[in-house]
Amino acid sequence: MFRIGIIGSENSHAAAFSKIFNTTDLYPDVKVVAIYGEDRKASEKIYHEYGVERLCDHPSEMEGMVDAIMVTSRHGGLHFKYAKPFIEKGLPAFIDKPITCDPMEALDLVRTAASAKAPFMGGSSTRLVPDTLKFKKAAEEALKKGTLAGGHVWAPVNMMNPYGDFWFYASHLVEIALTIFGYRPFEVGAFRTDSGVTALLNYGAYAVHMTFSEGNYNYGATVIADEVTTGNIDISDCYSYECEEYVNMLRRGAMPQDAHDFVEAVCVMNAIEESFRTGKRVRIVNVRA
Repeated sequence: MFRIGIIGSENSHAAAFSKIFNTTDLYPDVKVVAIYGEDRKASEKIYHEYGVERLCDHPSEMEGMVDAIMVTSRHGGLHFKYAKPFIEKGLPAFIDKPITCDPMEALDLVRTAASAKAPFMGGSSTRLVPDTLKFKKAAEEALKKGTLAGGHVWAPVNMMNPYGDFWFYASHLVEIALTIFGYRPFEVGAFRTDSGVTALLNYGAYAVHMTFSEGNYNYGATVIADEVTTGNIDISDCYSYECEEYVNMLRRGAMPQDAHDFVEAVCVMNAIEESFRTGKRVRIVNVRA
């Protein structure tokens, strides 16, 4: 049995994961046994509705009673301080989007996880849904044939909120783009509009147009090659795919993808924000080394 502690109860993610693990028969070897959140009432609701054993006043109370954690705080700026103490102890972790709001914190988590042999995953669930993987396959096939000319990705953004402003939702679009078109862009140019942010992600051989839309909750992509693949991305069952990947990671004891991909996503978001704030193109700093 994997005993899970959830840190961060003030969003739909914590409730969705607790519901899947504690009230269905999908994963009989996984159970949420502890919950903590900045919002006490939200924690109490999950505690009562989904049969969680322990309502914690601080994440440290989970030490010794959980085998793995899920950090689901809405503000990505909280993720590092909540996740690192458990990762240092070798516990597997899920860290919600964005992994962090700082590239060096993300790199620190990767190095800590490697040293402690603690697998982790997370970020945006949108990278896991079948539609995103369909576009990824189309881009990879075009790249092999030498016909990939570029693309377009669109997703919602929320520019003013208590959870990091641009960072709160940007991870969805950024991780869709990186999943489809690759994790090695080197430069970005971005600017604010009345409806959000527009950015151009430069890979050298091709570029990807990114539309972060305020108040528009559509997700989609276009892969431009000898054949054009375009359409919406359905994220309606995204929590199920996240849970499946998380449980597979727990059972195998191995990360589902390169840990530095998560660092790259944070670096790209950081560069986009710098670009639209300064009005200049920004080199995407590679902190993988």
